[in-house]
Amino acid sequence: MMRTHRHSTWRTVAASLLAGALVLVLSPAPPSAAATRSCSSSTPVASRPTLRYPDTGSCVKVLQKILLSKGYSIGSSTATGTFGTGTRGAVRRYQSSRLDLTIDGVVGPKTWNRLVNGGGTRYSTTSGPNTSSRVVLSYDDCPKSYTAFKSAVLGAESLGIALVLAPTGNCLSTGRFSPTYARQHGHYVINHTISHPDLRTLSYSGVKYQLGSPGIVTSYGRPPYGAYDFTVRNAYATKRMRIWLWDVDTNDWRGKTRSQVVSHVVTYSRSGDTVLMHMGWNGFNTSAMSSMKSGLAKRGLSVCRNRGATTATSPRTISC
Repeated sequence: MMRTHRHSTWRTVAASLLAGALVLVLSPAPPSAAATRSCSSSTPVASRPTLRYPDTGSCVKVLQKILLSKGYSIGSSTATGTFGTGTRGAVRRYQSSRLDLTIDGVVGPKTWNRLVNGGGTRYSTTSGPNTSSRVVLSYDDCPKSYTAFKSAVLGAESLGIALVLAPTGNCLSTGRFSPTYARQHGHYVINHTISHPDLRTLSYSGVKYQLGSPGIVTSYGRPPYGAYDFTVRNAYATKRMRIWLWDVDTNDWRGKTRSQVVSHVVTYSRSGDTVLMHMGWNGFNTSAMSSMKSGLAKRGLSVCRNRGATTATSPRTISC
């Protein structure tokens, strides 16, 4: 009986040790300890320390005053000296407004320089990362079939056109769209949520969910209906995505014919514009895109050029 009891005791001890080990392995690492960072508004930018969540100190106050002066909400009306979630969100939103900044919520030398001295390339939510004079043809939602998808993708490639495609996650689940295939043939694929809701009607966590898998996970996203507010902007920045809308809306989904869609694109597009169309309607085919390209050329405008395979994470600027 004593031997049995001793074996049982050792089994209990071993189980406890194993459980402790699992806790050590599985528990998330604690957040980095807050550091106290000091500087003043007269401290040279190059000498200011890198700031990140959850730092504190006079330098955080300097940062917060700059953000507030530029209209970025930090979660309070005055500088508190604490780099909390509100300040981190403000930094991310600011970084998303400059193409040359990484959206990471960390205020390093480059972000400090832009905040204090300006400069860099301002990001346009309508033209997106296209900094050229070429017109971007973009298509949302979902094609009618995988065959229609392949035909349009290959047709655009044969015409030397790079498309921007924004499928929903639900579209991907139906098998009517392949991000890999589109990218292999020189097109850009961006996020368009999972199920196409008006993101303004969702909570912050609900918006973040919509920006994840099975939708496209990348560096640019288009909110359905072009609808966004403070909460939506915050969620995009948290996901390290820049919002990319459009300059010209064809309203093709209202049942316009192919010639009507083409006419709208050719008539209203300007240098550097992004044009909105939909994969399920009459502009998503080789014939329509060929007519758009030739019609724009007559007005002295070119379309975004197809330069070969693209990557899952879009570049900061698209080389049209």
